Parts: sequence; C-alpha cells; structure tokens
Amino acid sequence: MLVDTERTTEALQRYVLEPGEATERVWVGPESVTVRTARFRYLARPARWAVADEEWVADAVRVVAARQPIFVTHALLLTVSGGTLHLNRPEVMGELGRRVGAGLDPLAYAELLGELYSTWEIDGPVVRPFSVTEGTRAGWLVRDPDHFTRVLAVPDAPAVTSPTFVPDPDGGWTLRFFSHNHYLLEVRSAVDVYRWTVTGGPDRAATWARETVAERVERPLP
Repeated sequence: MLVDTERTTEALQRYVLEPGEATERVWVGPESVTVRTARFRYLARPARWAVADEEWVADAVRVVAARQPIFVTHALLLTVSGGTLHLNRPEVMGELGRRVGAGLDPLAYAELLGELYSTWEIDGPVVRPFSVTEGTRAGWLVRDPDHFTRVLAVPDAPAVTSPTFVPDPDGGWTLRFFSHNHYLLEVRSAVDVYRWTVTGGPDRAATWARETVAERVERPLP
C-alpha cells in the first residue's frame, strides 16, 4: 500500500501534471490516489519495482495518465529523506545512476530504464512511454533468453541475452541489457527490441546508448 498518500498526491500534481493543468477532483484510497483534470485521469498506485525494496525509498509509485485510448506511464520515487524523483526526466534518471552498486541494485536500475525508456522518443525533457492498457507495463526489461517465450509470446523476436553488470577498477561500471515495448497495430500488436549499454559511477551521472535491434515485430493473434 502507499505509505503516504498526501505526499503522493502532492508529487503527482507538482511533477506529472503539465504547467497550468488544473486539478478538478482528487480521490484518495488506502492503495491509490486518483487525480482528474480536463486532460487526463491520473491513477497512482504502488509499483512493484525492485527499487521499492531499497532502504532510502519510502514509496515507489507508478502513475498512469489515462484518456482512452491513450495511457502514459510516469514513475515517482518518494525518498525517506523527503525528496521526490520523477524518473521520466532523463537528467533525474541519470543522477539516480550514481547510486548503482551503492544503494541501488543494477537490475533494479535496468528495470526502470526498461519500463520507462523503451518508448520511441527518449530525449526529454519528459519521456512519455505509452502502454496498451491502463494496467499493462509500457516496457519490459529482458531478464533471460527465454523472455519472448515465457513472458510475452513473440515467436519472431530476435535473440536476446540476460543483463550483465561489470564493475570497473576506477569505481565505474557498465550495465548491458535488452528491453522492449509493446503497442497496438490495426489488427495485431507488436514490439520493438532495444539493446542498451549504460555506464556510470558514484562520481558521475549515468549515461546510456540505446540501439534498436528490431522494429515492429508482430505478435500472433490469440
């Protein structure tokens, strides 16, 4: 459940809403916050990301802006020290990389990049990943070579590998992994698959290079 619904509501209104986007109504429940504006209905719920288990994180919140047929995912981390991180902002995501290996598991970082940055445009200032439905992820971290059989059936997907994390002697590191999105076509749905190389260290923000491995790989009809 959300530990602090008041902080979640304030963070959603401050970081996720567009400038000048007025709140019309707010609903607060034990496990969710809903904010309605003239543009979207924003639903905030606890996110089961691995980063939520880190000691410095008070709440990990997935916010979905919904206006049928559009669903946009935002990620908020509310820290124990009182801060708020809006991870859809590339500079914030880069700064979060300073914690990798020192308060943030590398796979937890890759999971966030995989969900939020597997959309087509990732240059910012705010990245807006689209999902198929309100309850579906916008993107996935590929955790093992069987991902496209076990997690999401895509028979023609390219070969993928498990993530790797290599520390450098100078304290830096390199993280490599695959991710993908999922979107609707006229009849079927499809995925784009990406290969990532992320580098960073405690003394610098993380940077990444994302290569498109496959585009519009269609999923079979049910």
